[in-house]
Amino acid sequence: MKQYRFLSLAALVAGASFISSCNDDDPKPVVVPPSEAGLIEVDGGGAAYPNTVFIDLSTGTQTAVKRESWDLAFATGSDFKVLINGTTGAMALATELNDISMVSEANLSEEDAAKLILSFTNVEGILHVDDPSMPISKPAISAISTAEGDNKVYILNRGTSGAEERPRKKIRVIRKGDGYTLQHADLDATEFTSVDISKDNEQNFVYFSFENGIVEVEPGKNAWDIAWTAGTSSTPYPEATNGTLAYFFQDLVIHNIYGSTSVAEVLAADISYEAFTEGDALGLTFNSSDRLAIGSNWRGGGGPNSAPAVKEDRYYIVKDADENIYKVRFLSLTKDGERGKPSFEYELVKAE
Repeated sequence: MKQYRFLSLAALVAGASFISSCNDDDPKPVVVPPSEAGLIEVDGGGAAYPNTVFIDLSTGTQTAVKRESWDLAFATGSDFKVLINGTTGAMALATELNDISMVSEANLSEEDAAKLILSFTNVEGILHVDDPSMPISKPAISAISTAEGDNKVYILNRGTSGAEERPRKKIRVIRKGDGYTLQHADLDATEFTSVDISKDNEQNFVYFSFENGIVEVEPGKNAWDIAWTAGTSSTPYPEATNGTLAYFFQDLVIHNIYGSTSVAEVLAADISYEAFTEGDALGLTFNSSDRLAIGSNWRGGGGPNSAPAVKEDRYYIVKDADENIYKVRFLSLTKDGERGKPSFEYELVKAE
């Protein structure tokens, strides 16, 4: 039988007070057990799917963030890399210049402008987006070099999915100590803005908006497991550069590869969702590097001849940063007929 566990704030405070009063010299933290099961209706925002939604299975909570709320993501830890916003379809093109004041509309030919449009006809598009599966491994913007002159100016199309069309930007990033300095301006501007950005090792990335500066997007590094979003995906395509075509897709589910989450897909023909137990997880190979291991595989259809629908022949096993293992089964793409409000159920099969 599934057990649903709810803890009130008052209960937590009372528990903490009791522990403290019993032994003031050696207070012990209150340990909240992981959520055991639940149903989550994802707050994608509706038919225009404006949100990315980060979900933490251990607490049964979700955090919805507007996809247009950020432009650049600065890596923390040992990496000096910068991501662009694939959830809006952003693309970046390197110039040969390292002086941002020397770059203008004149540096963007008609041919190059076409390279900054995410479409099925752009066979070079994969070169100008972050790798959808492993973005830090193959970012559109080269790793930020210690040799300042090696850091080129990029022209950025901010993307129009979930956002109004906005002016193209020119950007350049250099290192400043253990952090970054970002230079940015509209492509046709004669002056630019310079912003210093420090790393925050409690986060996977520090997010930046051209309008609002540093903004909150992801929850903490280990505080989410999977996220539902729209965004850049890819598929093998022989005629495309590197044999891969970049395109935009609704209903992507990514997992937190930079926060130690891993996933495995299970076919119901091998073992049913209801029958899956902790012992069955031992024989699985968990994917901790490809954040599109779930990706678009949980739904099918959506072409000219069929409506999109949840694939009922599979489900997913999610292992979080604390080694808790959950089984996750997607149930619907809509709520009351409206897209952008999918749902899934989950159940704890192993707790640490």
